[in-house]
Amino acid sequence: MIDQLIDIIGREATLFESFLALLENQQEMLIANDAEGLNEVTAQLRDKVHESAMLNKQREELVEQIRRDKSIEGDLNVTRLLDLVDDGQARQLIRLRELITALNDKITTTRNQNAMLLNQSREYIGKMMSMLSKLSHPEPAYSATGTGKQSSYNVAVDRRI
Repeated sequence: MIDQLIDIIGREATLFESFLALLENQQEMLIANDAEGLNEVTAQLRDKVHESAMLNKQREELVEQIRRDKSIEGDLNVTRLLDLVDDGQARQLIRLRELITALNDKITTTRNQNAMLLNQSREYIGKMMSMLSKLSHPEPAYSATGTGKQSSYNVAVDRRI
C-alpha cells in the first residue's frame, strides 16, 4: 500500500509540474493579449484541476486505509508515515514532499502574478470604456465667468490592433 501511495503522490507531483507549465503559458497569453490561446490554456487548466481532484481522492482513500490497517490515531501525514516505512520509501517520500512543496510555492507565485495581470487588464478596459463613453456625452463645466460650457476630452485610440 505504501508503494501505491508513493505512486499516487508521484503522479500528483507530475501533475503539479504540468499545471505550473500551463500557468506560465497562461501568463504569456495574458501578456500577448491572445484571447484564443488564453481560452485553450484555461480549458487545459480546468482538466488538470479535475485530474488533481481525482488523484487527491485516491490518495485520501489510501491514506485512510493505511491508517486503519496500522491502527493509527489522528491524521497520517508524511512525517508520521516516515516512521512506518523502510529507508528507500522514506527517501522517496521526503523527495516528493520537497518537490511538491517547491511546486506549490511556484504555483502560488505564478497564479498571483496572473491574477495581477488580469486585474490590470480589467482596470485598463474600464478606463478605456470610461474615456470612450465621454466622447459622445461630454460633461458640462463652468468657465471663469460662471457661464456654462461643454468640456470635451481628447482621446486617442489606436485602431491598428
